[in-house]
Amino acid sequence: MRLNIIFFVAGVILLLTAILFDVNYLDYNNPIPFDKCQTITLYDFKGLKRPGNTLDGSHKFAYIKTSRKINYLGDGVIRITAYFHPSRSYVFNQYTRSPDLLRHELYHFFITEYFTRLLRRDIQAYQGEITHRIIRDLDKKYILLENEMQWQYDEESYHSYVLQAQKNWETSLDNKLLSLADFSNPLLNTKK
Repeated sequence: MRLNIIFFVAGVILLLTAILFDVNYLDYNNPIPFDKCQTITLYDFKGLKRPGNTLDGSHKFAYIKTSRKINYLGDGVIRITAYFHPSRSYVFNQYTRSPDLLRHELYHFFITEYFTRLLRRDIQAYQGEITHRIIRDLDKKYILLENEMQWQYDEESYHSYVLQAQKNWETSLDNKLLSLADFSNPLLNTKK
């Protein structure tokens, strides 16, 4: 019986530790919407780094967690917002405060906003009555495409170490967001 209690307590401690490495509840900050992107600094990255995690042996890297949230506000109005999650994002070495590192991580956020705007565009252009299921299916499609682009961005820019590739991505993403400026407002009225 005593051994079961020890295993149970050890399991709870391990579970709580694992949860803290996913979301830092000890220094929790609310998600930041994309329209506040310009205010984000590396000091906002409050997540706990995973032990032993490196980027090909380098300790000069960061990780950003972004997401998209859909809120149904009623009467055909929905809000679709891209968010940065401070308590799930981290800088591996707290002494690394490079503007280039921040810019690279923020462009991951730009990718999330790009696909959020594409989703808004598709919902706004939808002919007929749009349902929650259709919106969910469109969102799933864009999550898959976004994940692919996030991976490609890191792969081609090698996490910002290939400067020309990084600059090319920045220009491309700036242009993509500009081309979808009409869909930068998180609020959509889906009633025709």
